[in-house]
Amino acid sequence: MKKYALFFFAFYSMIAIAQDQTYYLEGTLAKSKIYMKIEVFNSDENLSATYFYQNSLKDIKLEGKMNKNSFTFFFKPNDAILEKFYLNKAANNSFEGSWYNASGKQLPVKLQTIDFSNYKSNLDKYYADDKLNLVKYKFLEFKKQKATTYNNKEFIWYSEKHCDSDFFRLGSNFSEKNKAVINPILEKIHIQNTLDQLNCASSFEYSEGKGIEGNSTINFLNTNLLGFEISSSYYCGGAHPDFGSSGFLIDLNNGKNYQIDNILAFDKSVTTEKESDFSSYSTYRSTYFAPKLLAVLNSEFHFEKPKDDDDPCDYTDEEYWDFPSWNYTEKGIEFTPIFYRAARSCEEPYLVPFEKLKKYKNPKFPYPLE
Repeated sequence: MKKYALFFFAFYSMIAIAQDQTYYLEGTLAKSKIYMKIEVFNSDENLSATYFYQNSLKDIKLEGKMNKNSFTFFFKPNDAILEKFYLNKAANNSFEGSWYNASGKQLPVKLQTIDFSNYKSNLDKYYADDKLNLVKYKFLEFKKQKATTYNNKEFIWYSEKHCDSDFFRLGSNFSEKNKAVINPILEKIHIQNTLDQLNCASSFEYSEGKGIEGNSTINFLNTNLLGFEISSSYYCGGAHPDFGSSGFLIDLNNGKNYQIDNILAFDKSVTTEKESDFSSYSTYRSTYFAPKLLAVLNSEFHFEKPKDDDDPCDYTDEEYWDFPSWNYTEKGIEFTPIFYRAARSCEEPYLVPFEKLKKYKNPKFPYPLE
């Protein structure tokens, strides 16, 4: 999916240029504590807002308009107004007004600028850039749910209080060193998954924290490596729901998360997106990675071009293999091609045995493919 990164970068850059003011607010709706972000674009009536209750942390997205210092926001799925805010902005950027529901019930609202010195975190920049994540981070609560075993090792599964977000940590029969290195990494992944779910909301309906639904599966474990996959389906607004998966291979000794290009090298120019600019990375993927991976896959699955022109599932097309998702398993590496949205149903995993990949092992990868 990295091939869409340039588009999204340009799109969000235009938004950033057009955006005039963002207000981060905290306060009360009647007796309930709420937090709100108001974004004003082009100094005119283009407004958006997101708010959540402290006791739920789930985003509710609003449409809005303004007239000087008067702000009006609506939550209107299917054009039926279920909530509305009438707020007036004071000189110190505090807001006061009222909230109404569909039956006309009115409650007072008082908001002031958030003092973010009260909300510290070690979130990655991607998450920290949305400052409301710093607030949500403070109130996350994880609780132990169950213990499972994989290859005779214990994994402890935790859930988060505010949404359906389950993930694991290393259990009691891992070494203390392994747990000290890996569990903070797994906790960070769990936090990010939880924030993704809490932030996934649509102005078309209440998400109830279920805009993203998914599961995590442990697929590989030996004395040095832990492999797992996170799969999810999601609808966070827009025309259609979507789905996807991410594979992880983490070194139990040092916590390094190996990317597929750290594991396989189809040419000496192999690189990762973090190690080089996107242009070099994309060139390697299209020139070497995709055609050679497809050749390996063809030796196993013997793909044929569809005879029906209306069949979009052309697995012989290298383009669909330049940025596949992948999953490191006990039997080999699964690769799933990435198709355009209308053909997403073509995305199926194809398992390549380690034996067919050994000749392409990246010499910098410190472990055998087995």
